[in-house]
Amino acid sequence: MKKLLLLTTLLGFNSLFSQTERTHACAVGKIAAYEKMLAHNQRVSAPTAWISHEKAYDVKWVHLNLNIERNTKAMSGSARSVATVTASAIDTFGCVLHQVMIIDSARVNGVLATVSRKDSIVKLKTPGPILNGQTVDAIIYYRGTPPVGGSAIGSGFSNGTSGSWGNQCTWSLSEAIAAYHWWPCKQILTDKIDSSWVFVTTDSANKVGSNGILKNVVLLGNKKRYEWKTRMMQSYYIISVAVAKYKEYNLWAKPLYLAGDSIWIQNYIYDNAINNTAFNGQKADLNLIKPQMELQCNLFGMYPFYKEKYGHCMAPFGGGMEHQTMTSLGFFDYYLDAHELGHQWWGDNVTCKSWGDIWINEGFASYSEHVTAQYLDPGNFIPNLNSAHTNVKSQPGGSVYFTGADTMNATRIFSSRLTYDKGGAIVRTLQFEVNNDSVWFPMLRGFQNTYKNSTASAIDFKNYAQTFTGMNFTQFFNQWYYGHGFPTFNVTWNSGPGKFYLKSAQTTSSASSVPLFITPMEYKVSRTSLPDTTIRVQHNVNIENYVINLLGTVTSVTVDPNQWVINNTVGPTKDVTLGLPEQYATAADISITPNPNNGLFEINSSKDLEGRIEIYDVAGKLVHKEIAKQNNKINISAHASGVYSVVIKDEKGVQMKTTKVVKE
Repeated sequence: MKKLLLLTTLLGFNSLFSQTERTHACAVGKIAAYEKMLAHNQRVSAPTAWISHEKAYDVKWVHLNLNIERNTKAMSGSARSVATVTASAIDTFGCVLHQVMIIDSARVNGVLATVSRKDSIVKLKTPGPILNGQTVDAIIYYRGTPPVGGSAIGSGFSNGTSGSWGNQCTWSLSEAIAAYHWWPCKQILTDKIDSSWVFVTTDSANKVGSNGILKNVVLLGNKKRYEWKTRMMQSYYIISVAVAKYKEYNLWAKPLYLAGDSIWIQNYIYDNAINNTAFNGQKADLNLIKPQMELQCNLFGMYPFYKEKYGHCMAPFGGGMEHQTMTSLGFFDYYLDAHELGHQWWGDNVTCKSWGDIWINEGFASYSEHVTAQYLDPGNFIPNLNSAHTNVKSQPGGSVYFTGADTMNATRIFSSRLTYDKGGAIVRTLQFEVNNDSVWFPMLRGFQNTYKNSTASAIDFKNYAQTFTGMNFTQFFNQWYYGHGFPTFNVTWNSGPGKFYLKSAQTTSSASSVPLFITPMEYKVSRTSLPDTTIRVQHNVNIENYVINLLGTVTSVTVDPNQWVINNTVGPTKDVTLGLPEQYATAADISITPNPNNGLFEINSSKDLEGRIEIYDVAGKLVHKEIAKQNNKINISAHASGVYSVVIKDEKGVQMKTTKVVKE
């Protein structure tokens, strides 16, 4: 299975993760970049000083005009931000740029500005008050070598040589909060940039990949300026550059929703890889981006950036990053490609509102892998799900939801076990709850349309899904999103003439968080000389007994054959005593004698009786209770004479019999 093979590529990163967990390739670079940023933040003495200035405006347009080469991290150029003032007025434009980068000068609204800095905090004095609704146009001229990262991909901005191909490359990877390593910016998730230009001047032997459309290539002596432009809204960490000796490998996808037109898939591949024999297998995977794109358009709605392009830039790091319209990849792999493509909807078009809502990005991108396997690679569908579920179950606890200190914990934010594998798995479980794909997929498309060019939280998704489907998902989210752990089902079965008997006893791995997962479950029943059939039932109490009309001789039972639910299974085993008539007592089988009595009487059953007995006085007060057995001796002689209600319940708490007794 190709996804598991990614682990061999990532052995150098094992120190970042638990040895028992599967590492998702998409997570590797993001963790390293986030941790580097946090290490810096701990040294910043006054973080709130610039936060207030950043919140005072809404970024409309960014123009980066940079000088970058493939063989060095040193860079220079300018960054221009045009924004609308959202505060009542401002006299200072605030942003962040790593303190190792040198600012030569800055202008605000065309006027040379006074620059003040504290660590990575940058403040530009405006030429006068700029009022609410007015435009602030700030340009910063800067240079330097962005900080060196502590891992193979660096932090925010890196330079390296591909071990596989020997190609030199310089590239950015800004998620989660490392864009400031290489350009002065505002790092607030809820302020998406309306449009951007990325111009890069470099040696003429290089090519430059970035977001949007390559509008022009200008020859400047022995250098070229690549001018990329996008009119699509994007988060600050999605702006990207990649510089290397590239060749293009272009593809076109033709989704159903784009009749008579196609989506351009523009791939920048190392120039010595395009004809390399070792690349042929990877190219075969890359060719399958076309059906992947067509599938995800059908499921999630039209590719949000179809008017521009999709594509990839190779860079020497161990995973992928969903840069809008041009994903950065260390290598091509079928499921990594599907994951990063899914991000164009989940993480680019709609982005998490906070890092605590990373499920919107990574959970749904992981779900994109599952549906890709289901529809395009069915032989790997169940194995991929099993791999994800096994990783989730490698520890008994763990929640997709997190708050507080964990929002500053990169390993937790990009946890392969919880954010990726559990996050993706429970999206499928929610699909199972809806149980109608003609509702489920239109709901996903509607959510994308409603929150496009914006950010969303997990609560936003829950509320939208409830409104669209008319279902209540509070219990689901309490169990699977907020709750910890997973269920184990101990299953026994039996069959008789025209009947199938199934008993499922549930325990949970983190009972203090979720003592019972109330969930639908499926059981595939195999029969002699008859086709297999799948039975869907609801698991509402710890021990469920089901009696189902079913023809044929049952030979075996499979729990959750389509892996809708993260679970462990004990059995299933055949229990020849299960379903025997004498095992089930009914009201007619239960007798109470004598009645009237002096407070001493018996409750007997002609068949096995499991449950409890409750006795109430005329005021409704519970005066006696005990576990029900086949023969029970009751003593209420200490209580006053009168009429008492006897309630007998089965092991599920369902009333089997209610009657009156008289104590004389």
